[in-house]
Amino acid sequence: MSCPWFHVPSLPAAGGSVTLDRDEARHALGVRRLGAGDAVTLFDGEGSVADAVIAAGRDRSGGTVVHVTGVRRAARPALEIVAALAPPKGDRWATALDMLAQLSVDSVVPIDAEFGVVEAATINRPRAERILLEACKQSRSAWRTVLGEPTRLEHFVRAQRDAGRQVVLADAAGGPIDAVVADRIAFAVGPEGGFSVTERAAALEAGARPVSIGGSVLRVETAAVAMAAAFRARSAGQ
Repeated sequence: MSCPWFHVPSLPAAGGSVTLDRDEARHALGVRRLGAGDAVTLFDGEGSVADAVIAAGRDRSGGTVVHVTGVRRAARPALEIVAALAPPKGDRWATALDMLAQLSVDSVVPIDAEFGVVEAATINRPRAERILLEACKQSRSAWRTVLGEPTRLEHFVRAQRDAGRQVVLADAAGGPIDAVVADRIAFAVGPEGGFSVTERAAALEAGARPVSIGGSVLRVETAAVAMAAAFRARSAGQ
């Protein structure tokens, strides 16, 4: 059984020590019931991972101290994925964030859409970032999924294209997803009502490529996870 993972902002070199923040310490000592001498894995979300052991003592403020025994670097996934979606209501947004982070998506970008039900700027960012972090810990990903800034579809397409990514648009009338073979991909998924005619036209004009993920009408979170999983599975099979 692998050691439980805990996040720290930065890792010391082997032989050094670091103090877990309050939330991580509560999870380690309370939820996981770990104690002095128990092995854990630490990660900084930027590719560094450390083998570590919980210390017997506390720091001056009473924090939980962990001794680092070894540090290594983890490679980024070969395929870079940026996922943009119109946030759905309630727990469905949390589900989308959790699953996309488990699939090691590099970034999740909330977008506003004409038929959207939640304004991208109104999402609870601290909660969303916690969900993304917890999913990375659960999936043992050394690279943290970043929460992007709210934007609109056309702006997202142009920014991702300018950054050198192949931009695709979830679209029932699009081509097969297997035809997208780029190493850096950004995709966008609209609300249940889809993107408006105007939004779709502007996105295609800006350089987006329409891609179909089947004939079924999917919920936002299902479509986003299906696209990310399809791209990730294709990359793993290469």
